[in-house]
Amino acid sequence: MLAKKSDWDAFYASMMKRTGLDLYLYRPNQLQRRILSLAENKGFKSLADFWTFLAQKQENIDWFCDHLAINVSELFRNPEKWREMETKILPMLLDKSPRLKVWSAGCSYGAEAHTLAMVLDKKFPGGHRIIGSDIDLAALAQAGRGEFSRNDTRAVPKEYKDYLQEKDGAFFADEKLRKYLTFKKQNLLADRFDSGFDMIMCRNVVIYFTEEAKNELYKKFFDALKPGGILFIGSTERITDPESIGLETAMPFFYQKPMLRNNTWRNAS
Repeated sequence: MLAKKSDWDAFYASMMKRTGLDLYLYRPNQLQRRILSLAENKGFKSLADFWTFLAQKQENIDWFCDHLAINVSELFRNPEKWREMETKILPMLLDKSPRLKVWSAGCSYGAEAHTLAMVLDKKFPGGHRIIGSDIDLAALAQAGRGEFSRNDTRAVPKEYKDYLQEKDGAFFADEKLRKYLTFKKQNLLADRFDSGFDMIMCRNVVIYFTEEAKNELYKKFFDALKPGGILFIGSTERITDPESIGLETAMPFFYQKPMLRNNTWRNAS
């Protein structure tokens, strides 16, 4: 299928009007390949026909949003980062706040949210809250079930294996982890954010966004963090100029919002 710029402009405008989803904030090459693949798999020959199909009912729009994201994650992805989380980041945060409020932004099917729940439950049990959000309803449903494939579990350390039970070829997280976890639908590029987070995890999500959209998102994450809070990003990602946002590099892939006294000093200088 070939599509001209005018075709894409019409498709993006229709999607924005119907859903509030601004597709211009995504990297065009990756996004357009994904959309064309979805359209062709449904048998459509033009973007206009594909939009006509999507606009027929909300169920079709939901299907599109669910399949637009490419959900790639696993439990304890990048194990060395989770060891740093366990031994350095969490003790530092818990020293300031005994009950952590954490947001897994763009959580997909909940692998990182469940990983954190396992670590907290085993090492630092308490009244912690982990909120996972994503635009993909199917992924959120899976996250709510705590269901993972065998591949998702390959990096799980031995001491955490008892949090998973195998059933019919899938692995399910122990139900006691549910007391920490809440999952909800959210569009990171359009919806309002909660605030007061001790930590925000947003890993391997912004790789699909334009540089402008990334920077705006990081600024919103900064505002949503408590002073001293941590932003945890993916191992293939980096924030080019964290200081311009107000963040400091705590460790590779962990960025920290300065404590209030530092903010006050900066604003006064």
